[in-house]
Amino acid sequence: MLMTRPRRHLILVVLAVLIAPVIAMPFTPFKTVSLQENRRLAPAPALPTTFSEWRKAPRVLDAWLADHFGFRDPLMQAAARLQRKLGGEGAAAAAVTGRQGQMFLVDGLLRSTGQEVDPARAADYAAFVCEAKGRLPGAKVVASLAPSPAEIEPDLAPDWAGPAKSPTEYDLILKGLARCGVTGVDLRPVLRAARAEGQVYRQLDSHWSLRGSLMAYGEIVRAMGQPGWRMDPKALSWGVVSLENGDLPRLAGQPQAIERVEIHDRTSLPPGVARAPIPGLETRAAPAFLIDTRKPGPTVLIVGDSFTADPMPPYFAPFVGKVAWVHENRCAFDWRVMAKVKPDYVVFLPAAREAVCAGARPAHFN
Repeated sequence: MLMTRPRRHLILVVLAVLIAPVIAMPFTPFKTVSLQENRRLAPAPALPTTFSEWRKAPRVLDAWLADHFGFRDPLMQAAARLQRKLGGEGAAAAAVTGRQGQMFLVDGLLRSTGQEVDPARAADYAAFVCEAKGRLPGAKVVASLAPSPAEIEPDLAPDWAGPAKSPTEYDLILKGLARCGVTGVDLRPVLRAARAEGQVYRQLDSHWSLRGSLMAYGEIVRAMGQPGWRMDPKALSWGVVSLENGDLPRLAGQPQAIERVEIHDRTSLPPGVARAPIPGLETRAAPAFLIDTRKPGPTVLIVGDSFTADPMPPYFAPFVGKVAWVHENRCAFDWRVMAKVKPDYVVFLPAAREAVCAGARPAHFN
């Protein structure tokens, strides 16, 4: 029976579809980890040297081909979209569990272990802070990053996120800040040392603990030239509570869970002192606020995110006249906050994973 022309064309199309991923393999960037699946990809097979290795070779080769064929990422993304349309989850969880039950956000995880480094991204963020410093001649500018948990606790990170390597983007940003004269603060040493004293990061939440934020605050005010504003952790009253408000189980698609969390007694503003919104600012994130302590003293503006909005103002309040906070919003916050607050100190302190400008600059910056 002769094959018709349409059938021949169909067979050629099918063969092309099957062969194309193999042909594209040499031109596809090599990856060792799949963030879409939260796992390490199969390594390239080595030449077998024993009978046992020869027996396993087909399975090893098959695993490698399955993990590295051309167009794999777009095909995985298309499959995830289809799964979602059919009512499934369709994507890897946004949070994962490492060792000893410690959970981690997937976003920024490989950056924090040095497995993913983008020098241009780091240089862009450092350039943004340097440009900001140039527009603040009357203020002391201090810049830092709240490290991701895996940069402080790499031993607890999932296997596929390691091993920890350097330099990380955290290192590159600090170098960029130093080149333009910005006072940069590396919070990693003090946070690593604080692990011996207690909890530095929440186990089931994406933020640092109160101890972690307090140790970071101490390093920041030292860099500001105000060591007298530091607070000795041993002078505070500490306790442990059970909380069920961690964001990571939800992001991992798991039921909410209870964790034991270390707390201290310096989490409230002084009596009669409260936050007030700063009017007239454009924002797509949490609204900016100002705290007036009604006493003489300098004004501090924190350009940060959820790592600083709640814990930092109560630390500063006993020592300053005013403390303000604005969401960094990946470098796109409203620059008019500077004129409204008139800060003596400006502290840039976003989470390390949020130190991404992608070329953006604050609204009304120029």
